[in-house]
Amino acid sequence: MCKVGDIIVVNKYIGDDGKEIKRHSFVVIDDNHSEIGGLDYDFVSCVMSSFKDEEHRKRKLSFEENIEITSDDIISETANNKSGYIKADQLFYFDKNKLDYYVFASVEPDLLDELIRIIIHLQVKNKLKQNTKNLQQTESKEEQPV
Repeated sequence: MCKVGDIIVVNKYIGDDGKEIKRHSFVVIDDNHSEIGGLDYDFVSCVMSSFKDEEHRKRKLSFEENIEITSDDIISETANNKSGYIKADQLFYFDKNKLDYYVFASVEPDLLDELIRIIIHLQVKNKLKQNTKNLQQTESKEEQPV
């Protein structure tokens, strides 16, 4: 079970474009059961991404919605020493029972607090993207009688 502040690795999920994406890290920002648009969820997370190079790092961190995460921000015995960023403007809603994931690590409390502050700031500015595609039931592929 994951909790607020955990870094999880999701084996596959649906991105904003509706395409399946494999093996990606997320930071859990809420672990309360609730509903959005008539769909039940039990945790919300922000997706993480890696920097390709120093130029990519500078470009991505120039946006207010991206927050850098370094190895110093991660509590784990197996964490790699790569830095990356959290996309604070992208909230992904999940149901733990319908998701193949594992807890990899957790973030330092100060980074989590900063992430939450940025999310609230972006919410006030109406700049949050909410992805509920992973909650939607897939339609049956069985043929229906005519």
